Amino acid sequence: MITNYIKCNINNDGCAIARSNEAKALGIKMGQPLFQIRDLVEQHGVIVKSSNYALYGDISRRVMAVVASEVAESEIYSIDEIFIDLAGMSFNPVAWARNLKARILRETGIPVGIGISKTKTLAKIANKLAKKSTKANGVLVLDDQRWIDIALERTEVGDVWGVGRKYARKLSGMGIVTARYLRDMPDQVARKIMTVDGLKTVRELKGVICIDLDDSPAPRKTICVSRSFGTEITDREVLRDAVFSFVSRACSKLRRQDLVACGLELFILSNRFRTDQPQFSLGCEIDLTPATNDTRLIGAAISKKLDTLWRDGLSVKKAGILLLDLCPPADAPRDLFTASCLCENPLMEALDQLDKRFGKETVTVGRVAHADGLDWFTTSSKRSPCYTTRWSDLKSVR
Repeated sequence: MITNYIKCNINNDGCAIARSNEAKALGIKMGQPLFQIRDLVEQHGVIVKSSNYALYGDISRRVMAVVASEVAESEIYSIDEIFIDLAGMSFNPVAWARNLKARILRETGIPVGIGISKTKTLAKIANKLAKKSTKANGVLVLDDQRWIDIALERTEVGDVWGVGRKYARKLSGMGIVTARYLRDMPDQVARKIMTVDGLKTVRELKGVICIDLDDSPAPRKTICVSRSFGTEITDREVLRDAVFSFVSRACSKLRRQDLVACGLELFILSNRFRTDQPQFSLGCEIDLTPATNDTRLIGAAISKKLDTLWRDGLSVKKAGILLLDLCPPADAPRDLFTASCLCENPLMEALDQLDKRFGKETVTVGRVAHADGLDWFTTSSKRSPCYTTRWSDLKSVR
């Protein structure tokens, strides 16, 4: 996307989590704290915005709906990526992709890049190059081996889907610095160095489909709710309020998916950018027997463990909970004294219905606190309006 502005999204008004190309060119790195780049921000007039996940999620759903309406099969890979199957469709792929790109921009206002090729891995490379190339202008079809070879030569091995930092360093040390070198690696060597998943990546670069389209993703196994606090917490009871708010959100998600948790993990972290304070990372796992999705039971279990983790003098910057071993109630493990897991609860169902009708956390359980007046909630002083998810933020048209 060509823009006259340099833009950077800041999570919790603290770290950069999204950057425009212009911001990247200035040297602003992913995850870099705002206080380290403040001079760059002021010198170049960088527009800093707080994260607005509700808005992002809604816009993502709109884009995905437009794409899915054009094809028979699709797979939502992440909030900003979707794979689609074009097999059996007779059309000019470039013209079709440009029409789709124009429709998405017209109906959602979002510019997108479209990459088309023989496999998922090659399509990812095509998409990346489509966004960088002014000639491609957001659409690139890699269906000719000559152009595939050129694309692989221009792609660093660390930018290949499925090659992490560890493997990238190892491969670079062997002289495999581009995707083309990786593609030409013998299968047995690829499997020895990067296991079966690495072998699949190599074969995908060769044009062999090894990663099928998954239109019905596997059920989630974990749910995590965590926050970096706007102000560091030094009081145990304030931390308890914060953690209980995480429990409420996590259990609500759990019940919406008709799942129960068999265990959970609680963790608290210090501010890694505060060199004047001792650093710590504390956590513990909690067994939930029987498995449950009841906010009260999970909250009570966490409250007990929090007392064992807490020490006077701690300054907590981030905390979170991770619900583990999620499964349908019928599949939950049972002991000799429990006929079934604790998942059918009229009270929890009533709370969920109230939240659905009147908004999140209309009614809360126990100590769960509201953000009003509390300075430890995530800071978002530069957040843009929720144009599509909040009535009060709707744009006015004269």
